[in-house]
Amino acid sequence: MKKIMFAALAVLAICACSGERDYLKVKGLSMGLPANVFVDSMLARGFVVDSAHSNENLTVMGRPGQPSYSVTMANNGDKIVAVEEDYRASYNDSTRGLWQELRDGFVEELGRNPGVPKRNDDHKIAEFETSEYKLVVTLDNRSVPFLSVFYEMKEKK
Repeated sequence: MKKIMFAALAVLAICACSGERDYLKVKGLSMGLPANVFVDSMLARGFVVDSAHSNENLTVMGRPGQPSYSVTMANNGDKIVAVEEDYRASYNDSTRGLWQELRDGFVEELGRNPGVPKRNDDHKIAEFETSEYKLVVTLDNRSVPFLSVFYEMKEKK
């Protein structure tokens, strides 16, 4: 009987390990964290919640004195659904350089090259996608210099 119990526990342990998701990291924080833990971790890093633009399913955070950077987290209950980082700059060259830096960093971190549906100096998109997640780095310098990084976890099937 003990052998059967140990065998059953071993099978459960193997199944639990093999079903682990490949979570994206946002500023070093896993998107697999509960939403409230993610927000608390961001607050500990000096971010503040913009209560005027946040609600129960959307939390907008920024750093005091840095209006050019914000993080928005969408959640469904305590599960993080998506996170978007927004960068605004005063001139186009800074966002072009940051787009390239972020794109190259994700290539190294994720070990894959992105799909690039749009690519010119003032409008670039780099998409990294697996069965687990989608990550999109977008540069749009057509009117106001703007750069965003969108992290989305896909529903597990």
